[in-house]
Amino acid sequence: MSNVLLFSAALVYLVRLAYFWRGQWRSGRALPLYNESVPRVTVVVPARNEERLIASCIESLVASDYPSSHLEIIVVNDRSTDATAKIIDELARLHTCVRALHRQEADARENLRGKPGALQFGIDHASGEIILITDADCSVHPLWVRTMVAPFTDPSVEMTAGLTVVRPSSTFARIQDIEWVYTSSMAQAANSNGHPLGCFGNNIAIRSSAFAELGGYRGIPFSVTEDLALMQAIHGRHGSIVFLCEPTGQVVTEPCSTVSDYLRQKQRWVQGGLGLGWRGFTFIGSSVVYWVGLVSSIVMGSLPWTALFLALRLVGDGVLITTTAIRMRRWYLLWMGAPVLILLLLLELMLPLLAMQRRVVWKGQTFVPKP
Repeated sequence: MSNVLLFSAALVYLVRLAYFWRGQWRSGRALPLYNESVPRVTVVVPARNEERLIASCIESLVASDYPSSHLEIIVVNDRSTDATAKIIDELARLHTCVRALHRQEADARENLRGKPGALQFGIDHASGEIILITDADCSVHPLWVRTMVAPFTDPSVEMTAGLTVVRPSSTFARIQDIEWVYTSSMAQAANSNGHPLGCFGNNIAIRSSAFAELGGYRGIPFSVTEDLALMQAIHGRHGSIVFLCEPTGQVVTEPCSTVSDYLRQKQRWVQGGLGLGWRGFTFIGSSVVYWVGLVSSIVMGSLPWTALFLALRLVGDGVLITTTAIRMRRWYLLWMGAPVLILLLLLELMLPLLAMQRRVVWKGQTFVPKP
């Protein structure tokens, strides 16, 4: 009976791996990354107390290889208490394509609390037919705009998502980078299979007409992971979503500097992920089954079964990371992936605790997601 339990648990996780392998294999380049079309584009950058990094973010956007006459950059000062407002006003004076907007406390209500409200405020003033979104602590590749916009030559495409990588400035940062690549690999694969699991809100684009038809963030239930909420809304209307895995489409973000910041970030992701419904429960359920099998094999003292369960994780999930690392030309991930996967395996044990903690604190704001 014990062998049947272990076999069943291993089979469930193998089916999960096969699902993601299939999606990753199917997610090759389906659309041209470059074309002659240069639609009017608006990049919206929400900024709350980002005086340290906002200038470098905007400078990277201004340096984009895209006609300046067709590029608009809207920076939204989201009620900052530091020098963010002054900095973006100065950037707007220096660059004609940059517009500085200032959001007030009165604008932050209901569905427009937090980041969704800042994004809506910026998009309300946007003139682009394609809206790109990134964060104030990010920098973009010079070809980022062209890469993210190219799939929209297909009129059925309503949204694109790209990979975000973490600046590998320390060992802790590299661990986060591998986790982001791992998460992105699964998200891209699931999207290719027709069941979007998520994206990173600092690297997405949406057709403005589709956003308007949704009612914008005013018409989308509030979520602490506004990127996932937007993706689900697009998927719900059967809009086509392209998830790119291209070096020219990547965004580089800053790592969490402390363990407490890192845990708050993970908690926010977990709380947002609870809104995935059956897709989220299926993903979590397969992880639970895996842990039942691994722990059972250890308790029974079965080294072959324990080795198999560890191999499923290290080799199986390692394939996802390795494939993305090669596509993104992030070569150091090839030798750091395995040890970090072991660490991430242990961190999974914290997810139930993070799911029970409903109160989310982010960017100095407190949110309590609805059950």
